[in-house]
Amino acid sequence: MAEAVPEPRDEPVVVDNRGMLCAQGILRLMRALGPLPPGQLLRVLSTDPAAEEDYPAWCRNTGHAFLRHDHDDGVIVSFIRKRA
Repeated sequence: MAEAVPEPRDEPVVVDNRGMLCAQGILRLMRALGPLPPGQLLRVLSTDPAAEEDYPAWCRNTGHAFLRHDHDDGVIVSFIRKRA
């Protein structure tokens, strides 16, 4: 049986917003999303605590899928999938 090969869009594109206020991070995220294919997975790194509320709200307003937050040594790691 052949091994499943992951789709390129399942390998997350990393957007590093550490050290930025969340509003600046959302602008950077919007620029990063532009050239990506629909369904692309993004891994967004943030240090602003507002990211925990702002990224899910932004996704609800724009149609992108907010998947989850993880926490890694003071960094909020948000997973977002670009809308189809």
